[in-house]
Amino acid sequence: MKVLSAVATMVLANASLAIADTCAKLSDINSLYRLVAEKKAGDIQIKRLQQEVGVLADGKWGRLSEAAYSALLDRCGSYSYPGEVVQIDNAKVTDFFGEKTVFEKIAVPECVNRRVPVYGEVQAPSDTGAVLGGAIAGGVIGKIVTDSDGGTAVGALIGGAIANESQQNNTVTKVVGYENTMDCKDRYVNMPAKTEKGYAYSTVEFEVDGEPYTLEFKKKWLE
Repeated sequence: MKVLSAVATMVLANASLAIADTCAKLSDINSLYRLVAEKKAGDIQIKRLQQEVGVLADGKWGRLSEAAYSALLDRCGSYSYPGEVVQIDNAKVTDFFGEKTVFEKIAVPECVNRRVPVYGEVQAPSDTGAVLGGAIAGGVIGKIVTDSDGGTAVGALIGGAIANESQQNNTVTKVVGYENTMDCKDRYVNMPAKTEKGYAYSTVEFEVDGEPYTLEFKKKWLE
């Protein structure tokens, strides 16, 4: 039983050291996270952050990586480390401190590349019926005016030309091409701004009749 207890104590001690080591780098971790959230981080920086938060370092930041980062902040927020130690007679007073991440809401642009149609005025398709109708009308008028077949032929040519010319002045609006545009919208996210060190609690260690005791308390003037 004593061996198992010693092993459990060693495991807890190692885990505490690992947490302490990671939380000591919290400012650097938050700086990396800002680059990721702002989409300015490269693969190497994303992998480094994933290693720090304890997930597979594949260079792809997703929901699992985000959840691991949030869990790390919670652990570091609840973790406290010893600071100043004061010896008073046979009692030892130790102050413990913790670090808290302070967030701010900022706008992060998210852009999507879109193909937008470009419209322009183009000549309307030729109407064969209109040209033919103009030629027939011109031929009739030519026949009446000249009373000859020659007049009919000339009138038909003139009527067809007039009808064709009138069609050339007709235009329609249609898609003449496409252009790539960047459509951007702001997405508001909570971004780590800084880490603040603050007092957490104190402990006093002493002995009574050879028995060690440890009591936890808070100094009101340090909160």
